[in-house]
Amino acid sequence: MEIFAVTKTSVYSVSDKKDELGIPIIRKISLRGKSKVAVGARLGGGYLVGITRECIMLYNEDHPKPNSIQPPEIVNTAFHGGRTSPIVALFFDRKQAMGCFASENLQECDPRWRNQTEEVLKDIGDNHNMFIVSKWPPWAFIYTESDQNEKKA
Repeated sequence: MEIFAVTKTSVYSVSDKKDELGIPIIRKISLRGKSKVAVGARLGGGYLVGITRECIMLYNEDHPKPNSIQPPEIVNTAFHGGRTSPIVALFFDRKQAMGCFASENLQECDPRWRNQTEEVLKDIGDNHNMFIVSKWPPWAFIYTESDQNEKKA
């Protein structure tokens, strides 16, 4: 599975394919402005991909129960690896992600791409072996009532 995560400043390719060390491949593919992470660079520092409205992060954690995957919002920051800035939207299609990134006035969990984001989150589901989606507010992808009204319009 490959998804594309758009932030206000960057686009990332997020894959459940792993490198030779077993680390998921999360690569920055576009940038607007300056960043500590260059285009083409990969995030590192974990074996699980946490997906939240705050970021996409790599992390390691199975404490306090070994071999039980912890959701990203409760993982001690000592186990956090690389992370993105807050998420605007998620896509399966790279071209759609780049179109979103080129748009004006991007905002966190942007309601203009709610359908695409929800489609990605639904496909990932609750039992993916590597992508762990936060279900807890304020980290979860929760849209406001005004966002729902925009969707109906």
